[in-house]
Amino acid sequence: MEISRKMNLVTPVETDTGVIYVHSVPISKEIYREHFLPLSKTFAAIFGQGLNVIAGPRVAYMMLENISKLDQTWEGAHGVKNTLVQEIIRNSTAIVPVEGKGWEEIPLDVAISRDIVDPDDVLGEIVFFTCVYTINKPAQAKSLMEDVSSLWGSVYTSQTATEWLTSLQTSINKENTGGTEKTSSVPS
Repeated sequence: MEISRKMNLVTPVETDTGVIYVHSVPISKEIYREHFLPLSKTFAAIFGQGLNVIAGPRVAYMMLENISKLDQTWEGAHGVKNTLVQEIIRNSTAIVPVEGKGWEEIPLDVAISRDIVDPDDVLGEIVFFTCVYTINKPAQAKSLMEDVSSLWGSVYTSQTATEWLTSLQTSINKENTGGTEKTSSVPS
């Protein structure tokens, strides 16, 4: 059996109204090629400063911003803020609970604009994931993301947002089949 090389991130985010999930897919090769230097510098700075998987996911967005401002590539129509960061947000979906209806998928930018999620609570992990996914070989990325998952509660998956949402509903909603559960293997 071959494990899918596709790795998506699902990040739980604590909000005032409860937990939501943000599902993010990696950026395209074209976007990576345009922004390999700020992503590489961000990744190197996180690990060079000893932040690793403990603090790296929390500060990755701020590190990217800091590095890009120092390089004078943050602002402007073609700046990192308006290209790379917007692509990362565009590739992310908020999975939000809807009272009495289960869960709803909405684009992350809409969730941010409606104040459903604070960008400071999620962009760090997504930028960290983007750095890990684009800079490393798949086995290295998997190993790092396993460490992140154990500390931050995030999940990496090959599932799309819709597939993950379906599995979330299945794992939360246990249907009553009407049958009686057998509790012993001893014949009666």
